[in-house]
Amino acid sequence: MAKQSIQDVMFKTTLNGMTDMMLRNRWAFVCAILALAAPLVAHAQTSVKRASIKRDYVDYRYGQMHYAIATPTNATPTKAKALPLVVIHQTVNSALESPGFFQTMAEDRVVIAIDTPGVGGSDGPDVAPTIENYAAAIAEGLHHMGFEPARPLDVVGFHSGSLIAAEIAILEPRMVRHAALSGVYVVSEERWKKAIASLPTYKTSAEFFEWFVATVPMLRKSAAERGIPDADWGRALAESLRPLTKREFVHEAAFTYAARAKDRLPLVTQPVLLLALGDGLRQPTLDSQPLFKNVMLADL
Repeated sequence: MAKQSIQDVMFKTTLNGMTDMMLRNRWAFVCAILALAAPLVAHAQTSVKRASIKRDYVDYRYGQMHYAIATPTNATPTKAKALPLVVIHQTVNSALESPGFFQTMAEDRVVIAIDTPGVGGSDGPDVAPTIENYAAAIAEGLHHMGFEPARPLDVVGFHSGSLIAAEIAILEPRMVRHAALSGVYVVSEERWKKAIASLPTYKTSAEFFEWFVATVPMLRKSAAERGIPDADWGRALAESLRPLTKREFVHEAAFTYAARAKDRLPLVTQPVLLLALGDGLRQPTLDSQPLFKNVMLADL
């Protein structure tokens, strides 16, 4: 039997898993597609003309922030009102995980995938920052790109990116109109402390590479089980090497954020779409629902 296309699987899963209310809500539908398409879907096929994707840099507090931007190639005046969508990836991926999503979403809006500080092509800090620090830095870069309350955007985050996206929404309540969050790390103190204790402790590049080489077989097995194409897996893995000894900065920030999540997430005032997927953070995402003031859950 021929394999189904990524788009077929994506849309069937979305349509089967969404309520009538969500199907009537364009933002919810859009973001559900995003969550299914985002992780390393580099070959999604669409019926629309392919988006024009370019890469660029903008100045911010750590040096330069790298981003990829997809602009609509066939938007009509009636579709031009869709707000730009900013995508914040999971750790330790980069904007590299967004090409398939670009081709699905950029029919009627600008889509921007950010490399978080110190990851991918973005310059990063020398000491471990907090999630709030990451959010402030990215917001600064977005301001330098011209985004402001008079030129708002929507934001979506995946895993650690969901925490950063939430903090950007808190920091910029008038600039960010909607937020879609998948893999929200709301866990017990025991669990987040255990996660921090399990982080690798390499101090030099040589120690990092020794650790990394030992993990490659496990990573390859995981990619094969999820059906990630070899070339996509290889590119993502190579990209993840860039931070070297600072590779765990975002993991540490995400794990420690769990201690503050119950105080921070209620500060998000915008409409939030929670996307609970079939991954290790499904239950924490479900557990985060009561923390948001204006929230809709899609348990996929």
